[in-house]
Amino acid sequence: MPLQVGQLGNFEARMLRGFRASVEDWDEVCSALGRWEAEHLTTEDPAATEQHLSWLKELLSWGRLLQHATEQAEFPDKALAARVAARVRHLRDKLALWHTAMTAEEEDRILRTAFE
Repeated sequence: MPLQVGQLGNFEARMLRGFRASVEDWDEVCSALGRWEAEHLTTEDPAATEQHLSWLKELLSWGRLLQHATEQAEFPDKALAARVAARVRHLRDKLALWHTAMTAEEEDRILRTAFE
């Protein structure tokens, strides 16, 4: 039986269910990364640092894809869009925190501020 135009609403609901499940899966992996960081990035291990960078790049890539879909004006779930945007910001912050070198001046400024 051919698909009827009237079935579009059902199709949209199925697509949103699948999309939400994908966001949940991605978000769960992002959360697990934090636990992994606590275990592996607290020591000077170049292999762990490299693995972390690789995972962050991949999660950010998927996040940007999800964000592109949720930023569309016709995307119906604004709460999910906000959640995706927040997680992408969080991943970008992790990238800066763990993989961007700090200058000596920045280190001094932070230490002075922290211990004043």
